[in-house]
Amino acid sequence: MHHHLDLYAYTNRLRSLDPRQKVLFSLGTLGFAFFAHPLVQGLLWLWLVLWILGYARIPWRVYGLLVGTVMAFWLLSLPALVVQIVPNRGLELWASAPLAQLSFGGWSLAVSLESLKQAFITGLRTTVCSTALLFLVLTTPFPSLLALAARWGMPNFVLDVLMLMYRYLFTLLETALTLQLAQRARGGYQRRSRWLFSVSLLAAQLFRRSLRRYHQTNLALLSRGFQGQFRVFRLQSYAYSQRYSLEMVVGGSALLLLNRIVA
Repeated sequence: MHHHLDLYAYTNRLRSLDPRQKVLFSLGTLGFAFFAHPLVQGLLWLWLVLWILGYARIPWRVYGLLVGTVMAFWLLSLPALVVQIVPNRGLELWASAPLAQLSFGGWSLAVSLESLKQAFITGLRTTVCSTALLFLVLTTPFPSLLALAARWGMPNFVLDVLMLMYRYLFTLLETALTLQLAQRARGGYQRRSRWLFSVSLLAAQLFRRSLRRYHQTNLALLSRGFQGQFRVFRLQSYAYSQRYSLEMVVGGSALLLLNRIVA
């Protein structure tokens, strides 16, 4: 799966769109999602899905898998959002009776309508914000983002660190999957005790290979006269789209107006 994420950024229908438009649109929707009404957040999510699946033509399975991974973390945090531990006397201060309650000693585990509502709002906001960032990741090549950041005045050492992190992210995932496949071929994950041993062995081998690749990269850079700054050749040109700009402005203005009405 990770092999294809970068491929979609280079082959989607919006690849030739000016990165400035996509960055401003993504960051604008991301900021708007934090304070928008839940109804407006739902409409904003549908609009972003239209851009990803409709305009960029990203496969829906790819988007579904990425958003599903993000929502899995939300589900793991759901008990902490929904269940509240309060003293029995504190239940009397609630505006409404709890929907479910389990008492032991002088304390109670309670679930209220307000906590369920808060958990739903958190999940919806998480989905919208993740979709806004995924739009940028799936439609814009990373070198274009680095070039735009350099044009906007980001320090060179920050750009170099980002480039190295991006480069070795795929290398790290590739190494981890290769090691895991070799372990599975030898029955490394059949039992729980064997599973824990295999995971620890995988982490140790991954650390050793990462250090080895670091030394190899360092030697390669020094042998080529590295002067402390990467020089990246960028050939692709981008076009500014008035049509997409108009939709961004009109759609964003309509959502802002609707948010003021329903808020």
